Formats: sequence, structure tokens, C-alpha cells
Amino acid sequence: MTTPFPKIMKGAEPYFYRGGSLGVLVLHGFTASPAEPYWLGTYLAGQGMTVYIPRIAGHGTDRRDLARLHWHDWYFSALDGYHVLSQQCEQVFVAGHSMGGLLALLLAAQVSLAGVAVLASPVQFNSRAMASAHLLRFVVPYTDQSGDSALTETIRAEQAQRGEPVIGRVRYDIWSTAAVAQLYALVNTARDRLPQVTAPLLLLYSEADTVVPLANADIIAAGVRSAVIERHTVPNSDHILIQDHERDTVFQLVSAFIQAQQGG
Repeated sequence: MTTPFPKIMKGAEPYFYRGGSLGVLVLHGFTASPAEPYWLGTYLAGQGMTVYIPRIAGHGTDRRDLARLHWHDWYFSALDGYHVLSQQCEQVFVAGHSMGGLLALLLAAQVSLAGVAVLASPVQFNSRAMASAHLLRFVVPYTDQSGDSALTETIRAEQAQRGEPVIGRVRYDIWSTAAVAQLYALVNTARDRLPQVTAPLLLLYSEADTVVPLANADIIAAGVRSAVIERHTVPNSDHILIQDHERDTVFQLVSAFIQAQQGG
């Protein structure tokens, strides 16, 4: 019997737009896909920027793929994306949502970036389950995280308004506990590397985020050595602020930060 080729989920394909000499690497969150920051990417592309949204390893295919990987694999996906843009653009910025923001901070600790936008990213989890995930994975290998029906409907309505395929959120609803353990390790690593970050930094969080409290922005701001730290909050969005009701405000703030820092 022939084994079928693995497939990428509809909407999880990487996105690339060739614009000007200013490049922006846009990174999605944990268990998500390029569909998550797609509207942010198209907004920045509309400003004439070269934009690349890679599909981070293990995402957008099958949840079992994510269970097999280490956070290093996610980081190398981001690093590959940086090199794609650095070979074509004079300046490279990185904008990352949640886990993507952690990867952006690690990139900033290793390579030269024109600026970093960190959107709703955690550098601290006060969760016993998160800390124990490396052990729980042997007992509870997967958990059902299918929720956020209100956000799904918001996304579907916006997709219809934009004339896009109405597919809702493109992510894994069943989460690998082993992958959660890797996320916890990534959070700790990113926090440890904060003193190596010197690039201009945008911290953008929501006051209504039920997943990542605003205190995470304080920890990042206190830990980096960036001379430029710009901070903003939105009042009403939940964790996925790049797809929630205040997304246009988020897009404008990210774009304004990039334009203010270009040539710096």
C-alpha cells in the first residue's frame, strides 16, 4: 500500500510578497499557521514592504508532526526566514505573535535586526501544568483545546468580507503535550536571552488577554538592552489580537513602528 503524501492544511501555506528593500519576517503562534498573521502580512505588503510569513516546522500539517519536534526546529524555521529576507532586503524587521514573538526575540539575540515587534508573547508561565508537561506527555499525550467559537466567527465574517475562502482559524484544536513542554522550554530560553537583545523593540499587548498577562511586557522591557522600547496596549482583544476586533489598530501600530525605525 502506498503511503499518501503529507498535506499542508488549507490556509497554512507560507506567504511571500516582494515589495521594496525593507523586509518583514512575520511569525505565527503555537499550533497556528501563516493564516493567523496573514492579514498583518498583507497590510504591511500594502505599505510596500517585502513580507515573508513562513510555516513554522510541525505546524499546519498534522498534530502528530508537532509532537515529534524540538523548539530548536521552530527557531530554525524563523532563522531560515530571516536569511531569505536578508539576502533580498537592506533591512529586516521581525514581527511575531505569541510563540512567534519568542522566536523573534531569539533572532534578535543572535542576528542584526532593524527592529522587533513582539505581540502578546509570554516570557513567564505561572502554570503547574505547563511546568509538568514534560512528564504529563507520557500520561496525557494530547488535550482538546477546541474553543474560541466567538473568535472563529469573527474570523469567518472577516474572511467573507474580504472575499477570501471562509475557513475560520487554521490551527490544531488537539494539542500535543510534548509540544507544550517544548513551548515551556522556549519561554524560559527566550527570557534568559533577553539581555542579548539590543534592537529597537515594540511591545504590543492586550489588557483583556486571558492567556498572556500584561506583566510579560514589563519583564521583557526590564530584561532587554534595547535603546528604543515602544509600548502599546489595546483594551478589548483577547490573546489572538492580530485577528480580533482591534486588529486594524494593531496593524497600524506595527507599521508605524517599522516606518519610524527604518534607516536607523
